[in-house]
Amino acid sequence: MLQGRNNELITLNDCFDRKESNVIVLFGEQLVGTTSLWREFAKGKDTTYLKAVPASGREQAYLFAKALNWDGETEFDYSFKSIFESIISATNHNRNEKKLLVISDFHYLIQANSSFLDELNDFINGIRFENRLTILLVSNRSAWVEDSFVRELLQRNIKFRGFVRVKPLEFLDIVCMMNTEEFDKLLAFYAILGGLQDAYEQFTPGLSLRQNIVGTFLLPGGFYRNYGMDIIKSELREPAVYATILASLAEGRNKLNDLYLHTGFSRAKISVYLKNLTELSIVEKVRSYDTPGAENTKKGVYRIKNPIVKFYFTFLYPHETELALIGEEEFYNTYIKDRIDNYCMEVFPTICEEFLCLANEREYLPIQFTKYGEWVGKTGTVDIIAQDKERQFIFGYCKKERGVLTYDEFIKLVSVTKETHLTPDYFYLFSLDGFDSKTLDELADRENVFLFDRSDLS
Repeated sequence: MLQGRNNELITLNDCFDRKESNVIVLFGEQLVGTTSLWREFAKGKDTTYLKAVPASGREQAYLFAKALNWDGETEFDYSFKSIFESIISATNHNRNEKKLLVISDFHYLIQANSSFLDELNDFINGIRFENRLTILLVSNRSAWVEDSFVRELLQRNIKFRGFVRVKPLEFLDIVCMMNTEEFDKLLAFYAILGGLQDAYEQFTPGLSLRQNIVGTFLLPGGFYRNYGMDIIKSELREPAVYATILASLAEGRNKLNDLYLHTGFSRAKISVYLKNLTELSIVEKVRSYDTPGAENTKKGVYRIKNPIVKFYFTFLYPHETELALIGEEEFYNTYIKDRIDNYCMEVFPTICEEFLCLANEREYLPIQFTKYGEWVGKTGTVDIIAQDKERQFIFGYCKKERGVLTYDEFIKLVSVTKETHLTPDYFYLFSLDGFDSKTLDELADRENVFLFDRSDLS
């Protein structure tokens, strides 16, 4: 079921409905839902689909021609331009019907250093003012598209009609999609699968969290059993090196120097590998909210961005030997059961951030903030800093463990606040299991402090 994609569909259809031939780029992370989206977009349209693979430019053109059952006069006639022309000619019987060509995994075409981009640009420019063809380029490498691909276009002075990014779904979208009111289970699903819409096809709301994990991650034929290794094996050389870095990140070594000391790889090598993982949206560099207290910010912090990869390298990768020797149920009870609650609570700040953004959009907050972010300090983290045009600030704190938030914890959070060198105008405190009596006594009546528990978020 397509959930939360109305804006993207409207943008795609607006681009398609223009009375011209054009190119649209659709991109997002793996499993985020780009495939579901373009299939919905293609309904009712005269569509041709082609999937790129790792190959030379010449070989890819040849494979496209075979997929279209199109033969050149000789094996040397195949070019991307001739492929495009053959698709156009297939609709000559009805010049009023616009054609849609979908090319998925188009990053392989660019990375092969082929003539694809130039041939595509020349062809589209040649029929620009004819309402005959829209080419939709689809990729699951969002970081690569926004960085390397955009720079490539600028260098070649190529302009495409539209870029549509498919972002991960928010928690509220997952709640609507999964059609269940079990908040704890939905939080756990969100922690393991994130906003990757297509990933939820493998999870069943009617089953327990344990049953879903065992069935998809632990069983030999489980859909995500080898996902963490498969994704790097299919896209990167030296998977053992990448796996070592990811395993280290999963254990909490999130700074470059920590990775260097643990792995023994050079800092330069680690930096290159982290860049490659970032381009695949597997890893992200944590960027703290800009404050006057920059000297107190923890710099050069990385973390695993892909939630399924994170789960694999946290629970399965370090214990592959044990998983091969004992049953799946025993493995779950031994290595996952006692850790899963705290693991899943790590996603709680994201849910709280979405809650604040929705409240801001609906003008429920004392200020209307225009920017926000996370601040990662050397002695602690401010989960949310939100600022309005008048430089009023909301500081948000989210308890990432089970249990009530105590007054002592609040005092510690205030001390971290001072390191930002900003003055909070309002505090928003989130604790799934509520607050202790002293916190309620001391803070409940303060006009600039707002407390939220499970009942407010469910």
